[in-house]
Amino acid sequence: MGDHPTGFEEKRASLRVDMEAERVILNWIDPEGVNHCDDGICIDLARKGILFDYKNPFALGELVEVTFNPNTSKQNMVKGQVCRCSQCHEKSYHIAMQLL
Repeated sequence: MGDHPTGFEEKRASLRVDMEAERVILNWIDPEGVNHCDDGICIDLARKGILFDYKNPFALGELVEVTFNPNTSKQNMVKGQVCRCSQCHEKSYHIAMQLL
C-alpha cells in the first residue's frame, strides 16, 4: 500500500471521448456529383481530426460528413477533409480527416 496512488489520474484538461469501434454514418459527394451515405467505424476522435475505418478508399482532399450517435437524441455531425487513406486489409481502409 503506502503513499503510491492506486488509480489512474487523467492529466488532460479537456474531456476524453471514447469512440473506439463506434458506428458512424458517412455522407459524401463523389467526383461525379453522386451523393453517398454509408456506415463506417470511428477509431479515434480528437479536437482537430478523426480517424475512421471504411470498406473503400477515399481520395485525398475529399469532403466527408460524419454523424455520431445516428437517430438518437445525442446525434452530432462534423465535417472534415480527407488527409490520409491507408489500406489495412482487403476491405478495410483507415481514413484520417482534418475537421473543418
